[in-house]
Amino acid sequence: MNVVAGTAAPADEQFGAEPAFRASTPWYRRTEVQIVGGAFACLVVLNIVLSGTETFPDSWYADVRGHVNDVQSWIQRNRNTNWFIADVLRPIGDFVLWLYDTLVDWLVDLPWYWLPLMLGLIILRSGHWLMAVCGAGSLLYLEVAGLHEVGMQTIALMVICVLVCIAVGGPLGIWAGLNPRVERIMRPVLDAMQTLPVTLYLVVAIMPFGIRQTPAAIATIAFGVPPMIRISALGIRQVPTASVEAGRIFGSSGFQLLRKVQMPQAAKSFVTAINQTIMMCLGVAVIGALIGAGGLGGDLIQTLKLRSPGRGFIVGFGIFAIAFAFDRLSRSLIERRKPNWFSRVRANRYWPAVGVVALAGLIFGGSAKVPWTFEKDIASPIDDALDWVQRNHGDTLANFSDKVVTNVVRIQDLLGTSIAWPVLIIGVAVLGLVVRSWAFAVFCAIGLLGIGMLGMWTWSITTLSQIIVAVAIGMVIALPIGIFIGRRGRLEAAVEPILDALQTLPSFIYAIPFVMLFRVGYVPAILATMLYAIPAGIRLSALAMKTVSSETLEAATTFGATNRQRLWGVHIPLARRGLVLAVNQLIMMSISMAIIAGQVGENGLGYKSVEALTKPDVGVGIEAGLSLLVMAIILDRMMEGLADKFDTAPAAGH
Repeated sequence: MNVVAGTAAPADEQFGAEPAFRASTPWYRRTEVQIVGGAFACLVVLNIVLSGTETFPDSWYADVRGHVNDVQSWIQRNRNTNWFIADVLRPIGDFVLWLYDTLVDWLVDLPWYWLPLMLGLIILRSGHWLMAVCGAGSLLYLEVAGLHEVGMQTIALMVICVLVCIAVGGPLGIWAGLNPRVERIMRPVLDAMQTLPVTLYLVVAIMPFGIRQTPAAIATIAFGVPPMIRISALGIRQVPTASVEAGRIFGSSGFQLLRKVQMPQAAKSFVTAINQTIMMCLGVAVIGALIGAGGLGGDLIQTLKLRSPGRGFIVGFGIFAIAFAFDRLSRSLIERRKPNWFSRVRANRYWPAVGVVALAGLIFGGSAKVPWTFEKDIASPIDDALDWVQRNHGDTLANFSDKVVTNVVRIQDLLGTSIAWPVLIIGVAVLGLVVRSWAFAVFCAIGLLGIGMLGMWTWSITTLSQIIVAVAIGMVIALPIGIFIGRRGRLEAAVEPILDALQTLPSFIYAIPFVMLFRVGYVPAILATMLYAIPAGIRLSALAMKTVSSETLEAATTFGATNRQRLWGVHIPLARRGLVLAVNQLIMMSISMAIIAGQVGENGLGYKSVEALTKPDVGVGIEAGLSLLVMAIILDRMMEGLADKFDTAPAAGH
């Protein structure tokens, strides 16, 4: 039985005759097969003809680095004389530093229990006792872990960036939600802003503002504003039309309609936007530390240099604790209150009481330092455990490392020395034509040619090789797990908190134990990238399995399909678009880890980006960032096009 189609197989197939391929296969799919086959044959011949041109010619180098560094030198020479730099940009930078230093001084001087207590009381107003305790406990963790000062530095920078993102992104999002024309204009700009690597923002911000917190804040804001705008606009557009029309019938003006109807009903979307912005801002914390932003990110990088995974785990969990605490705070402001005595306290009684508690804590608070910390009690056992693994299983780890490095080098040799660079460009362009369109094929060709002219061809091949290995391992792990739990709702609910925690933890924390076990090199970079990307792959694979119609599955069972036949003949084929998108997410998460991988031995674009930030060398940073951008766009659009092909396959079969 043909389970996918739900009908019996054709008679000629049943009796061994040649299947009617020409009659059942659409003409455009036959054309695609012919294009791929013909192109492959031509490329093999062309590769033989062009033997010896595997390396991109140095004479084609466009020297973008030199031009950018000339601009940076001009800015440094004219920092005190140019009116725009001296009278506009410098006051902005000085104000950000002043605001940051003032906020840090105030937070550091607070009693150790004050911030957890205030956050717990505010959350408790919603009536969620457990949420209040967990939120307060998260900030309390910073104190007992000995992270008071660096934690307050991270909170101060995050508060500044999030408030600016809300002040800028909120009104723009509302405007885009109310005006479709504005939304269409903003969409390509937001797409570009979200696709650009964060290091590109950092190196550009370094040029006029130097190092420290100002460029980190500007890069963080630029990275966090797009989701604020997008989600806010979506929330406004999703307000029911009936509610808007009812407000107009009662004579509400446009502003009254927005304030009393649309914004209240879009409140949950606004909170989601704020949550996403908080996560984005904290995600930049580690990378911002490379240019002197300090905070928990600086401590996390220091643990890598000292090879102290125990301390790295404590600091990384501190970033997670801040994200969790402020996530629960924002949710409590709009969630429906539970019917208990505390949630029914009137605001005119509640807030003065909170103010009295806050004032009493400040007056009688005593020392800002917590009397007891557990830092050494936790860090030392983790360090000792990894030392024991290294001592007792060092040979096994070395063999595994050699095998991974060998596979990476083989892929690099295949892409970088066995295939001529024109053949690789043409091959990717042909693939882009098959999965998407002529326009995308032209973009692929121009984009790859641009990477070569930026002088990043070899570095890009190295990064691509490591991404291929990391994604291949991630697929083997993530897809089967996602498929398995996607068919079991209770198991998925049990795994969900684990996936949340893995995706919320800072990406850098995954690299530290692997550096301890395998030393700096390809292996910790690949393993950290794989581990960071796997949770997203599992989640999207499970979601793809859940989207398959239950009626279709029941129909397959009715026709006598076994569980195995239903899985391989119906469930997975109908979920293949979602599974391809899961692979796409694995790829994009791997690209986003390039900067972290560059700090632990990845000798590719990530390494060049880190080198640009630490020197600093703005020109190299621009070249590496643009190359990462082109690679991300090509891989993302390629996988989307492949998903679209799978999406249309069932219809074509009919």
